[in-house]
Amino acid sequence: MEQAGKGLKPRIYGNMPAVFLRKDGRFEIKLQVTGGMLTAEQVKRAGEVAARYGSEVHLTVRQELSILGVAEDNLERALSELKEVGLVPGSAGMVFRNVVSCLGSTYCFKAAAETTDLAREIGRRFSGEKTPGPLKVGIGGCPFPCTRPQFNEIGLMGRVRPEIVLDKCTGCGKCVEVCKVGATRIVDGKAVIDYGKCVMCGRCVAACPGAAKYSAENGFIVFVGGRGSWPPHEGWVLCDMVPEGAVMPLLEKIVQVYRGGAKPGMRIREFISSIGFEEFKKRVLG
Repeated sequence: MEQAGKGLKPRIYGNMPAVFLRKDGRFEIKLQVTGGMLTAEQVKRAGEVAARYGSEVHLTVRQELSILGVAEDNLERALSELKEVGLVPGSAGMVFRNVVSCLGSTYCFKAAAETTDLAREIGRRFSGEKTPGPLKVGIGGCPFPCTRPQFNEIGLMGRVRPEIVLDKCTGCGKCVEVCKVGATRIVDGKAVIDYGKCVMCGRCVAACPGAAKYSAENGFIVFVGGRGSWPPHEGWVLCDMVPEGAVMPLLEKIVQVYRGGAKPGMRIREFISSIGFEEFKKRVLG
């Protein structure tokens, strides 16, 4: 058993960067959990493995699950039992990291977009792929996102552009009540939207009892170059409304441009800063 000490250097197990030595002299197994979603069987197995071979389970800030305190002699058994239920070591290092998302419109009343299936699709396509620097993705289902997508290397934020069928509008004011930015008001007995204020959250659409408000357009605003660590930076807005079906091709192009121009170790924000945002935007969209 390796003992923790002042000179102890962290090391990874085999070729798995997400299985690594901790300060206590034992290993952590960081499991990839795309979109923060686990089955009941996976939760149970993680607990069983932690009880048999580890000490505690840690929920990481990027929605991954870490089993702490695993002795090196027990790693192979622990990894094998986890793999039986589809739990594998997560992404770490210079790769496309696990995808973080909120629950989205499948579960959340406030969400303007579905997120969990999209997170899984992105994860299946990209997670673990080599990139010049760590590449993190966050998805939020509405413009008031708990996942803070604008502070990820790539961020997706669900949006809905509402419109009004005036013949159906009763002037009840429900849309005014739920609007957080004061974009809706009642004028001469009818609802009016100030698109200069509207953040396209879709709450007025969901709240309208007479279905006078509907989604004229929906999709995602796309951020690039965000960073949550010190110093934190909000990403640039690459596109303000991308249909869900166009998200994957756009991500393919972003990753292609990043790989094709960035030096090893350069994060995407540094790369964008080195060539200028307008040039990056031109390479991705042009």
